[in-house]
Amino acid sequence: MRNIIVNNGNIDLSFFENFDGVEDKLSFKLIGIKDNLEYLEDIPYRKFEDLAMVPICMVRNAEIGEGHITIKDSHLDLWGITCDRLWENLIENAAKISRIKMVSMSDFLGEEYINDSEVLQNIIIVSNKEQNYGAGAILYPGVLEKISDKYGKNLYVLPASVHEVLVLPERGDENEAEMLESIVRQVNAGVLSREEFLSDKIYYYEKSAGNLAVCE
Repeated sequence: MRNIIVNNGNIDLSFFENFDGVEDKLSFKLIGIKDNLEYLEDIPYRKFEDLAMVPICMVRNAEIGEGHITIKDSHLDLWGITCDRLWENLIENAAKISRIKMVSMSDFLGEEYINDSEVLQNIIIVSNKEQNYGAGAILYPGVLEKISDKYGKNLYVLPASVHEVLVLPERGDENEAEMLESIVRQVNAGVLSREEFLSDKIYYYEKSAGNLAVCE
């Protein structure tokens, strides 16, 4: 998914001049705040724990395929709207235009690689259909509730990259959270590029409260 420059002459961006033409194309991507402070300076993002929900406008074009325009503060001035107005229906709209994709780890890897491990069998990979900047799909309405209902348990959410997260039910093992966070840190340090890095934190979804937060 490309980040499109607004003045690209090959793409008709006349719709971008008014908010009415943009509103139904709005989505968001999830990135870490700490490593992107300069990038975020002029973006009307929303904070979720240590992450930034960055508003984007999806653009589909026959020549370039699919891309997005990052929404800046200057765009809000152009459209004459507030940040609150921008985000009013944005998350619900994101779920419609960048639909969620959920697949079990066993289906993703194939049964022969799972070795009957209950932990691996219960891991769900959450992204969007494009599998590009899909980590934010975990914040779509009802997603975590649906997964926790499936297992009847609280959940851990592991940030695999900006493109996807891993969700697994709480087992109740001693030092479970510490073990999972250690795995995330090892993967981040050894495999991910800085551009794909999301967070070293893990997150905990409490089923009874319907609340997702950094696991302390």
